[in-house]
Amino acid sequence: IRVYDGHAFGEEEVKYDDRIRCKGVTAFSLPPNSESLSLEEKYIISTFVPETKGKPARVSLLQYPDKLGTTENPKSGDLLVSKSFYQAEECSVNWSPKGDAALALTTTSVDTSGDSYYGSSNLFLLLSESRSSIVGGEALAVPLPGANGKASVGPIHDVSWMPNGTKPPVFCVVSGKMPSMASLHDGYTAEPTFLFGNAHRNTIVWSDHGRFVTLGGFGNLAGGMDFYDRNKLKKIPQFDPNGANLGANGNTAQCAVGYGWSPSSRFFMVSTTTPRMNVDNGVRLYKYNGLEICDKSIISWDNEDFKPNQLLAAEFVPASKGVYPDRPQTPPPRRPDGESASAPAAAASAPASAAYVPPVGRYVPPSARKSGMSLADRMRKEREGSTVGATKVIPKGLVSVANGKRLPVGMAPADDKKSKSAIKRERAKLAKQKAELAEKEEKERQEREEKEKLEAARNDPVKRTKKLKKILKQIDGLKEKDASTLNDDQKAKLAMEEDVLKELAELNV
Repeated sequence: IRVYDGHAFGEEEVKYDDRIRCKGVTAFSLPPNSESLSLEEKYIISTFVPETKGKPARVSLLQYPDKLGTTENPKSGDLLVSKSFYQAEECSVNWSPKGDAALALTTTSVDTSGDSYYGSSNLFLLLSESRSSIVGGEALAVPLPGANGKASVGPIHDVSWMPNGTKPPVFCVVSGKMPSMASLHDGYTAEPTFLFGNAHRNTIVWSDHGRFVTLGGFGNLAGGMDFYDRNKLKKIPQFDPNGANLGANGNTAQCAVGYGWSPSSRFFMVSTTTPRMNVDNGVRLYKYNGLEICDKSIISWDNEDFKPNQLLAAEFVPASKGVYPDRPQTPPPRRPDGESASAPAAAASAPASAAYVPPVGRYVPPSARKSGMSLADRMRKEREGSTVGATKVIPKGLVSVANGKRLPVGMAPADDKKSKSAIKRERAKLAKQKAELAEKEEKERQEREEKEKLEAARNDPVKRTKKLKKILKQIDGLKEKDASTLNDDQKAKLAMEEDVLKELAELNV
């Protein structure tokens, strides 16, 4: 990987300033935002080396220019973190907002287990600074939960970090066979903290402030959308202009090609564009709760002008940070005087469809005799999935304490954090061990080189004779000195005289 000076482009001849050696690398990536390190002129780089000749694939985090790996870059220090694994032909990296962590999504075109026609995929969290150890980074496999407490089986459809770097890092994953499971994970431990439930979804879209998130089923799916408030971990309810609660059933945007949040995080846009779709081109606008906006005072365009295939692209104009405040949900409108409190709730809690009762004398297949649902009801249930399964996930470390005992209700877990002095002593101990190990390796290397030189000299009698005569000359010089002033090495050399004379006689040169 060659490193260039970005200010040198435009000159007649541009040469690279430095090189990063990484054997077999096929892809590398840099975080879009890394302000804390760039001020120190240090940059984190991810590299990917695919499988070759039975060797596992490897993804690594390097820090240029001082932590590039001592194996291939001897003048540099150890790399930040590295993870090796099999079944990885390609790797895409998704960086955290601060640029200090990355999600590595590895994929293969063929699933050797035969579970999926579309190949297999795995997800790993790479941390430049480990929270469990004093030095170095950490690589964690991201657990993907499924239905009924089992692990998710199937491809990983989408991965996305919450974009607000001022809040604790979290990321969202959509994985598994349809209806897929969407889950929210901790950005430090990779453990799931919330399950959105099963639904036909394959896309994650965060608002710029990180408060709202849209889970959509775009592409080859029907276009269903669910809007969640990440702070409350609940679906956002919809209200019509008259104040009636429309529930939290989301909305549908068929034939979606482009989509995204406005910089204010109050609107969500979906567009149908050519050449991906050559019919029904247009732009649809939704509120942050998924309610479609049809007010002509807000929408200044006419979708009829874009039909059938006249719209190429649609995007929100970006805005600088701080222009729009992070606003919570707008409270529902007040009910008119005299309206009962249960009236708006009637729309939200619509009664479930009555059990299907077939006409008398009509044949009913065995699959429908016990379920009590018509074919249309069963198809609708399968299409919509089980989004009622949304639930929080309690981290294992917060459920129990030492000796496997559960905490009483309201009791905080024991604080087992180390003191600053303990961390300082542990760092000093690790540094001492590292220095001793380096000194030992250097001594072994010198002894090995000396031994190789002696072996090479023995193979050449002339060179060996010169070497032995030089040793005899040094011994004669030592004999002239006072024996009490000699150190142990000099005394050992004097004792070698007889052996040296004997070897010279054998060489007979």
